[in-house]
Amino acid sequence: MREKIKIFKVLAVLIVFSICFYYFKEAKEVFYFSDIVSPYFSLGFLIISALLLGVVANELGLPSLTGYLIAGMVFGPQVFNFINNSDIKTLELINSIALSFIAISAGGELKLESLKKNVKPIGYITVIQSIFVLAGIFVIFYSLGRAGFLIKNMNSTSLLFFSIFLGVIAVAKSPASTIAIINEYKAKGTFTDIVLGITMIKDVVVLLMFSVAFAFARNAISGVELSAKFFLSIFSHIFISGVAGVIFGFLMIVFFKYVAKEIGIFVVLASFISYKFASIVGLENMFMCMVAGFVVQNFSKQGSVLIDAIEGSHLPVYVIFFSIAGAGLDFSSLKSYWVIVLLFVVLRLILIYWTTYFGAAVSKTVESVKKYAWTGFITNAGLTLSMVILIDKEFKDFGSILKAIVISVIAVNQIIGPILFKIGIEKSGEATKLNQ
Repeated sequence: MREKIKIFKVLAVLIVFSICFYYFKEAKEVFYFSDIVSPYFSLGFLIISALLLGVVANELGLPSLTGYLIAGMVFGPQVFNFINNSDIKTLELINSIALSFIAISAGGELKLESLKKNVKPIGYITVIQSIFVLAGIFVIFYSLGRAGFLIKNMNSTSLLFFSIFLGVIAVAKSPASTIAIINEYKAKGTFTDIVLGITMIKDVVVLLMFSVAFAFARNAISGVELSAKFFLSIFSHIFISGVAGVIFGFLMIVFFKYVAKEIGIFVVLASFISYKFASIVGLENMFMCMVAGFVVQNFSKQGSVLIDAIEGSHLPVYVIFFSIAGAGLDFSSLKSYWVIVLLFVVLRLILIYWTTYFGAAVSKTVESVKKYAWTGFITNAGLTLSMVILIDKEFKDFGSILKAIVISVIAVNQIIGPILFKIGIEKSGEATKLNQ
């Protein structure tokens, strides 16, 4: 009986979706929309479509996030082009605000008590994963290039840094996807705390690894001189972002304590302010927002207020962010580089699995972390994309090839990552909200 109800529910949603699709198409053909209005009209349709496909995905036992991503892919530039590349660029501000909101949420979910309790597994897994995933990907792709397989027509210096950058990118992950799945399934427990802790710390680790690799590559290829001042600027940049996050967090505490009205709207507004401030000053917005959420949760009595506000308003934020992210996924390079992309995705999965298992075993943490924590480290998006854009601009010998490969990798991982992590959370026994 339950299965029949599920089938009817899916069919009903698909019928409503088809009606929306038909009338949106008609409206686009009948009415003229200016370049200013068109992106927001398209976004409105995308939100409705994503919500409906999220329901379908959920009924089929998949994360709602998968439905949001699929809606973006289907109606984005790759298929129907209802929301085109120009629209996506116009909507960057909304997307960035949503990302700031998710980062505050990630910090707010992380409790100092759980960090202290799980410091060994978080530390061991982060270090082991970062070193051996980078080393493994580097050795394999550098060796293939030297042997003349897959990577051709690249001089030895370019091949060296191409492989190093691939290794750094393999370590990176997407905090947004992780926190979205955790929130959807209301996951709580040791497994969830450890995955969240590693997710937060790895953002800083990857940023440092990339900055150092980028500096050495510029010195070797472009002849830019290395200096102690440059490396000091890297550390100070991250440190100042962290300090800004602490200040931002305490300002949020003041609002929660003395104003305490329209909290959900305030968190969205705070996300906008943090994004604009970080853009103007040149700070790491994701890290700053995570620190701010962490401060509110752990250094005040307002942590529950923040989490309640996020839980009350996260649905539209996730729908907007992941549907636009889906529209921005680009599979066009798969045709040219599918072998490299497939090899990278598979090798990365294997390396993440074994390094996570080994780190968890060495730290003697719970069995669920050893077996399933690796599923929380598959997706990679925002920071990864920022890195390859910088590489493409700076290194003409291999930048465009690396960018094409990594964009396809991101697209693949954004599809498989949330599904694997949903399975991991369920297997760990920490999902308190499951599909009925």
